[in-house]
Amino acid sequence: MRNSKFLSFVAIFFIVLFSWGGQEGPKEKPKSLVFTNARLIDGTGAPAYTNAVIVISEGQFKAVGKAGQVSVPEDAEIIDVAGKTVIPGLIDGHMHMTSFAPTRYDTSLSNDSIMSFRAVYRLNQLLLAGITTVRDCNSPSNVSIMAKKGFGEGLFVGSRPIVAGQGITSTGGHGSGNGFIADGEAEWRRGVREQLRRGADFVKLFPPYSRSEITGAIEEVHNHEKKVSVHSGMFEKQYDFIRWAIEAGADCVEHAYALPDDVIKMMAQKGTYCVPTVSVLLLIADNWSKKYPDRPPRKKHLESKEIFKKLRAAGVRMGVGTDPVEDNTLAYPGIYFDELEWFASNGYTPLETIKAATRTNAEICGVEEKLGTIEEGKIADLLVVDGDPLQDISILRTKIQIIVQEGKFIKR
Repeated sequence: MRNSKFLSFVAIFFIVLFSWGGQEGPKEKPKSLVFTNARLIDGTGAPAYTNAVIVISEGQFKAVGKAGQVSVPEDAEIIDVAGKTVIPGLIDGHMHMTSFAPTRYDTSLSNDSIMSFRAVYRLNQLLLAGITTVRDCNSPSNVSIMAKKGFGEGLFVGSRPIVAGQGITSTGGHGSGNGFIADGEAEWRRGVREQLRRGADFVKLFPPYSRSEITGAIEEVHNHEKKVSVHSGMFEKQYDFIRWAIEAGADCVEHAYALPDDVIKMMAQKGTYCVPTVSVLLLIADNWSKKYPDRPPRKKHLESKEIFKKLRAAGVRMGVGTDPVEDNTLAYPGIYFDELEWFASNGYTPLETIKAATRTNAEICGVEEKLGTIEEGKIADLLVVDGDPLQDISILRTKIQIIVQEGKFIKR
């Protein structure tokens, strides 16, 4: 019996020994990732060029330039993308990660927990479409702020969230269903401080508000060296609301409606950005007409087409954003590409459109030093597209073959 056990032990020992001896140790992963033979659109607005080399290491772009001008590290994994185009990761300049089409479960499950799951789902859905960063312009409670924290800790794979936390509004104001309610200048200032204390990256303000409320809130945001964005229009005095906001120094206006000509001129003079979200405004107008054929069309939403053109003509810098909420969220992710194509069909060249969706959006988010372009030292977010979007921008819908976020493959 002892001999049998001993022989069994010896057999197992040699099996393990030969198993170890027959295998090499774990191979060290390449420290660098290099794309070669690329047609590069770097997002800066500079013309595209071919035969580009892009070196990525430690999640950043380490070198970018033409072949022969860039040193390729010996330890690199090299990917030849001849015949394809490399562009920066796309940015959605206006969305709400917790908003979903209503279901019969919403009444019993309308809470932070289910909204957190929805947020992760939406961020993952958009990342897989090539949108590597999103700007969330209002979500209930602190869900979006916690999603940003979860992303930073690597708890899920999804678009990088840049968030406003809760938008600030007055009692009964636009967004009051899930915004931070404030009445009076002191409360608006406290609302700003509270969102920034929680971890918001920027502040979103909704009408209606008094002149002192909006002026005090914008001053408070800028005192904290953050950016402030305002919803463009609501209620009968909407033109006064947006005029006061621009005069007070708002950094960005959301939506291309309720913007009179003098305000558009003022925005251009002050360098105020706009995220027009024309595609969703037209979708809302279309759904309204289908649902209520006997009622007047949504004039405010339909006017966005002309206001977009006025903003463009005035030189207002615009970013690409979506903004579907509730039923309209069923349009994701295609509505993002609707908006890209709207830009490219209404005064923007494809190159300018890609810049609006990358560098300009990064500026609106206040992260232009880190994101938005393929330049040395920036976070390595990029897309490899089969074809040339400067010839046909619609290929971004279906021809994105590789997605890289922070130097890691998401799709390959």
